[in-house]
Amino acid sequence: MKPYLTFFLKPQLSKVGLSTSPWLTSAIFLLPVAVGLLGTWLPAFGWLPAIDARAFSIQAWSLMTDYPGFWTALKTTLTTGLVASFLAILITLLLLIGLYPSKLFKTIERNLAPLLSVPHAAFAIGLGLLIMPSGWLVRLLAQGFDQLASPPNIATFQDPMGLSLILALTLKEIPFLLFMSLAVLPSLKVSQTITLTHSLGHSRRYAWVWLIFPQLYKQIKLPFFAIIAYSLTVVDIAMIAGPTTPPTLAVMVNHWFYDPNLELRTLGAAGATSLLAINILVLGLLHLLEKPAALLRCHVVNQGSKKAHRIFWEKPIALVSALLLFSFYIGATLQMLSWSFASRWRYPHLWPDGFSTKAWSRIFNRIDEPFYTTFQLALASATLALVLCILMLENEVRLRHKKRSINTDNIQLLIYLPLLIPQIAFLFGFQVFLIQLGIDANFYALLWSHCIFVIPYVFLTLSGPYRRYDQRYQLQALSLSASHLKSFWLIKLPILLRPILYAFATGFSVSIAQYLPTLFIGAGKFSTLTTEAVAITSGSDRRLIAVMALWQQALPLLIFLFATLAPALLFRKRKALL
Repeated sequence: MKPYLTFFLKPQLSKVGLSTSPWLTSAIFLLPVAVGLLGTWLPAFGWLPAIDARAFSIQAWSLMTDYPGFWTALKTTLTTGLVASFLAILITLLLLIGLYPSKLFKTIERNLAPLLSVPHAAFAIGLGLLIMPSGWLVRLLAQGFDQLASPPNIATFQDPMGLSLILALTLKEIPFLLFMSLAVLPSLKVSQTITLTHSLGHSRRYAWVWLIFPQLYKQIKLPFFAIIAYSLTVVDIAMIAGPTTPPTLAVMVNHWFYDPNLELRTLGAAGATSLLAINILVLGLLHLLEKPAALLRCHVVNQGSKKAHRIFWEKPIALVSALLLFSFYIGATLQMLSWSFASRWRYPHLWPDGFSTKAWSRIFNRIDEPFYTTFQLALASATLALVLCILMLENEVRLRHKKRSINTDNIQLLIYLPLLIPQIAFLFGFQVFLIQLGIDANFYALLWSHCIFVIPYVFLTLSGPYRRYDQRYQLQALSLSASHLKSFWLIKLPILLRPILYAFATGFSVSIAQYLPTLFIGAGKFSTLTTEAVAITSGSDRRLIAVMALWQQALPLLIFLFATLAPALLFRKRKALL
């Protein structure tokens, strides 16, 4: 073993490293949130010395509510965010009722990783190319309907009601909810519960709605709340797929922050604070509704005399939903590929009239810097997050070995905090904090901002398999090697290699998808594939838009492919490790 490695992993140093890792990790993502919120609240109430505003007032709030389009933006925000979130969890429930457990669901499970790896912005761009009036869907219909000889004069994308935004958000969040549910379902004994309810004369639907889903909801409540917080306050996907006049409130707030008129910063701060307040109100209301829902459930279960509904309509709906879900993802990717190589594509032709690599050549000339910045940020943030999360989880093992109690629910709530608070509600304040320290607009500050969001996802992906690891392997290895280091590297790491690589791939793709952190903390000095992809959507060249979205989509897909293939190749002769 290398001497330097032995030095760093001496028992005393390892113990210090493990015990300090939770504090270090918490500081990395909680400090920016705390100072960022304070730095946003002060300007919201009139205190922003940078523009010589030094008197507390509520003038910014008054100006905000009088701003043209504010109330429409607020209404659109609530409508799109809440409808998309509830549709996502409803379709997830339908998929589970209709297909879990089954061979088809196993197939869906195996193909979740590619869906999760697709960045939000890239998916929204592909979806837009697919459903716009001259997109593939309308072209397909035009083959059979003469009325569609020219593109219909209907806004099917970026429509004023926000329907395309709802569709994009719903389709993007279903795989995440399925992924989080799959981690919990084995512990809920689904098959046994369904068999028991059948023996009592109840249907599969009854078992899922009244017995299984309430338990499942408790376990995926925080991921669902994170989806609501994201859907209510997302900026990049709302800029691509949402209405424009007026946009959603989060997009409007972002415009205020970047308006040349510096006085609009206080409006931006008030808008960001109001988004936080809306978020807290919605999540608080949902939390309060849990008790009446539990009472209703007890009432229905205790009655127990109603005859079961024998028409099992959930399965065909689940099949159609699964088919549509994968069709939209595959169709969006194929549409982007077609446009990226199209030289000319007249409506209503299904395929381009000619092919060319001109768009790829044009993008190559402007992509080198965003590509390297994106790759470096994603690699560094995912690696740092992975190391910190492994140290935190090893610290849990150490504490359990000492018979110390660990409240995993509190740890999970702490980890979810940056995901429950809207990004736009604290990034402005965090940027001001960095400017005051004189460390803004550099790579390390930008890396820090990405780690705020990468660490939670890496921890949530890794913690389940890591905690389920049978420590008796470790004890056996220790008895043979007498070394914690050897037993970790030779036994524990190979067994956990697949979830570790998946956690790394998840962190990598989360970093690539970050838009607002790069925009605020990068301060215009750094551009990534995501910021370039969002910026280029304001243009009209679909070929360039498609190429940029494909580049954004390709990097996380390659990393997920590596995470899948590497263990399969390494352990091809030891398949029990797979």
